[in-house]
Amino acid sequence: MAIEEQLEEQIVVGMFDRGLLVFPEVDIALKSDRDSPYYYNDRPSLSFSKELDRTGEMTMARQLEFRKALVSGFAASFLDLESHIDHVFGKAQSATAPAAVGAYEAGLSYLWERVDEPGKTYGAHHKIEGSYESGENIGLGDDVVTDGKSKMEGAKALKEVGLIPVSVTIKFDREEGGMEALRHYGFEVNAVTGLTCAVRYLVANNRIGSREVDALRAYHQDLIDEGLESTFSY
Repeated sequence: MAIEEQLEEQIVVGMFDRGLLVFPEVDIALKSDRDSPYYYNDRPSLSFSKELDRTGEMTMARQLEFRKALVSGFAASFLDLESHIDHVFGKAQSATAPAAVGAYEAGLSYLWERVDEPGKTYGAHHKIEGSYESGENIGLGDDVVTDGKSKMEGAKALKEVGLIPVSVTIKFDREEGGMEALRHYGFEVNAVTGLTCAVRYLVANNRIGSREVDALRAYHQDLIDEGLESTFSY
């Protein structure tokens, strides 16, 4: 079962107030080469912003509550998978720390990907770090999915060392076909939240209005017109 609606709403509003989910005046270029009217950046999620606390936009106490909720939602999503997983895996670098914290909260084993260092001549050199055995099942954890290509790169790295990637758990689904593409390749997928639910919660909590909603509708209509996938339905 999915996470409770109350927790999902707390997470979504927290994403916005913490500045992880942003709707700027000017479109933002994505890794997929698309220009998007919004952006999800999970990298600051584990840190606290003194500036937001000083301005009263998000107090330290509320930032702590949000972080606990986000980690709890990620952990619950790992545990909600039907597939048996022996380890959670966080692809370098954006997923490394958040996926580790989510796996810890869920009581699951965790593996991480070493960043390539061609000139390094000391220490141990393993692409995938952690204790594992060939043939074990892996659940990938990541922050956001657009077209799913970076997740396939992570799956390839796992297969090269004899591990079996069976699932992908995402914090935020942009609803642009990435989840469907991963299902097509045989992965079980789930997400803490996605764009349609996020928009519903943000509108209900007066975080965004008609400008943002209209821009999102136009963006997803453009995707459809170009023959691309969209599951956004607000």
